[in-house]
Amino acid sequence: MLTLAPLLAALAAAWPTPAPPAPAAHTAQAPAPESGRPSPARPKPTGRGPAAVPRPAITRRFIPLTAQRRRDTAAYAKRHYGRATTTVEPHAIVVHYTVNDSVDATWNTFAPNVADPELRERPGTCAQFVVARNGRIVQLTPVTFLCRHTVGLNWAAIGIEHVGRSDAEVLGNAAQLRASIRLTRWLRCRYGIAVRDVIGHAESLSSRFHRERVAALRRQTHGDFQRSAMRRYRALVRDAGC
Repeated sequence: MLTLAPLLAALAAAWPTPAPPAPAAHTAQAPAPESGRPSPARPKPTGRGPAAVPRPAITRRFIPLTAQRRRDTAAYAKRHYGRATTTVEPHAIVVHYTVNDSVDATWNTFAPNVADPELRERPGTCAQFVVARNGRIVQLTPVTFLCRHTVGLNWAAIGIEHVGRSDAEVLGNAAQLRASIRLTRWLRCRYGIAVRDVIGHAESLSSRFHRERVAALRRQTHGDFQRSAMRRYRALVRDAGC
């Protein structure tokens, strides 16, 4: 009987077994969520958003934030909003005008920690920023320090004063208005504040963030920056984007 063993051995020697394929390079994959749907792709940078919004030039000139003023501020927040704090939760921006003629006069009004003549309570009134007629932006307190500038909204709003005596005066001053929009844009985009929550003091009672525990003050507001003026202002803020 013919045996095939020598023939098979000869063929094996002449025809080597191919090497196994090299393993493919490992590519890390994000784990799929438990739903089985693929993970969403990471959004591409757009060059927009809070990180892309430049901070305008700001001069820091803080009013004295003494220990007594901080205690008075916390007590005010407790009376009016139910929580003792000196910190704002930024949800809105309120636009004002000063009814005076200079940053110095505004600083001198806000610096003393004395009861205000209108509502007769402490701490003294203040706003976080004031914009001069020439467009210079001055910061009066840390951005999130709770200032008394708008009854019912101080817990949630950043206040921007404008040196001037009327809506029309401020809106008609190109340098001042341009600086104001830059400041509002930076703050709005930094804190995720909606355009509709950029309001004039005169619009405070209609704000969705208005809260006031003192019944006698629940309809308290002022007349600066009426809705008609703020429609124009908000349009400029909206056009500025983030």
